[in-house]
Amino acid sequence: MPWVSILILVPLVASVVLMLLPATERRLARAVALVASFLTLAVSIVVLSLFDDQATVLSQVDHLDWIPAAGVSWDVGVDGISIWLVMLTTVIFTLGIIAACQHLPRERASVFLGLIMMAQAGLLGLFTAGDLVLFYVFWEFMLIPFALLIWNWGGAERRSAGLIFVVYTMVGSLLMLVAIVATGILAMDHTGELSFLMRDLAGVPFGEATATVLLAGFLLAFAIKIPLWPFHGWLPRVYSQAPIVVTILLAAVMSKAGVYGLLRVGVPIFPEGVGNLIIPVAILALIGIAYGSLLAWRAPTMRLLVGYSSVAHLGFIVLGIIVIDRMAAQGAVLQMINHGIVAAAAFVIVMILARGTGTEDIDRLGGLAKGAPRLAVAFLFVTMAALALPGSNAFVGEFFILGGVFDQYAWMAVIAMIGVIYAAVYMLRMYQGTMNGPPRGVQDGGRAVEMTGRDAIVLVPLILVMVWIAVWPNSIVAPTRASTDLAVAPAQIALDRPIDQIGVLPDRAAAELGVDDQKAWIP
Repeated sequence: MPWVSILILVPLVASVVLMLLPATERRLARAVALVASFLTLAVSIVVLSLFDDQATVLSQVDHLDWIPAAGVSWDVGVDGISIWLVMLTTVIFTLGIIAACQHLPRERASVFLGLIMMAQAGLLGLFTAGDLVLFYVFWEFMLIPFALLIWNWGGAERRSAGLIFVVYTMVGSLLMLVAIVATGILAMDHTGELSFLMRDLAGVPFGEATATVLLAGFLLAFAIKIPLWPFHGWLPRVYSQAPIVVTILLAAVMSKAGVYGLLRVGVPIFPEGVGNLIIPVAILALIGIAYGSLLAWRAPTMRLLVGYSSVAHLGFIVLGIIVIDRMAAQGAVLQMINHGIVAAAAFVIVMILARGTGTEDIDRLGGLAKGAPRLAVAFLFVTMAALALPGSNAFVGEFFILGGVFDQYAWMAVIAMIGVIYAAVYMLRMYQGTMNGPPRGVQDGGRAVEMTGRDAIVLVPLILVMVWIAVWPNSIVAPTRASTDLAVAPAQIALDRPIDQIGVLPDRAAAELGVDDQKAWIP
């Protein structure tokens, strides 16, 4: 069975069905969206159950020549990096659909749900694409539903927010398209034919100067989508104006597209150019960690606080990838999942508080824990996870990143610790400001914001996933190890890193060294 293709097609077909439904069929729209989201989740579980965690290349590949003359094909599959991002996408979107069905907009509810399902299809296609042109198609495809969701159902400044989102994304995307075309054409001298398959392009010797230019073209698009400082200018307006459910999806899932692209495409295909960009990209990541933390500390609203904190957390992930270290890369993949879960939970709490109090302003709230003890406990748990305290789900990922960064560039790890310190400042500010002190912002002591059963359906599964990762982080790390080792190995070789730091040899390097077993050569 072509399970990976089915995984993409289920939400895509559901989105078309939803948008064709009459505007009056709200109940039917809910049913279609819920059934489709749970079916997509079920298919992703099947894909996970069939996944070979020792595979270093795409598995369960569905391949079909799409435009043979142009070397373009429908090529989708999963590896250790993408499989958990697929699971993150299906889990978060399922919970997002549940939340959206509880608070549907009054107008065009079926279209609203259909666009969410379309965005899910785009992200699943992106995370499973094995062809660069297909990767680009899904990269652009997911922009459309998100932009329309913001444009039609956002806040008072939704039109400008949607326009900013589109303009920022399109600028980076056009440069990436040029880089993709150039990559395929330049690789023909080595491959003998025009091909955009990532497995064909990995190992092509582009040369240092060419690889640097091509990688820079991809990096701009990735940096905007992450968002990496100073390309984060779209974030404040978009996060604050988008419907809260859309903000959850943007922060928890879409932001991973950029860091995934860096690790899945940028580093393994252009290893000769990585060395020239390590320091510049790392400096941007470090500034983002400090800058995002400071903005989160001073953010006037809960939504912006969580949004700016994402700039800092994603800076950690970028740093873990760009230093080209096995442990740091594994920590980056784990932290992609952790950030997605924690950010989603934090925004769900913001949604509950805003619904009960009518405001997202931190300074207008206080003392809510007395009337909402269940929410206060859940909020405290999420806060501790955001701080990456020992024993929390985020601790291992952050430890791996900082440990790997310290092994390669100790000064970067020292600077990155600023983000660890300030995370305590801004997250505790939000928790203490809203939950503790004298009651403010409500008339009933906080009972209006207590977590209901409907809220628990969305929030509790996220907390359970945090507990699972905290107790058993190796369940995520072990299946990613082979793929992350292979992703960073070409750049490690290009950088002349010590042999004992390289976990697995790429095919070309193994052939040049006369090694039959890619893993047996390691001392």
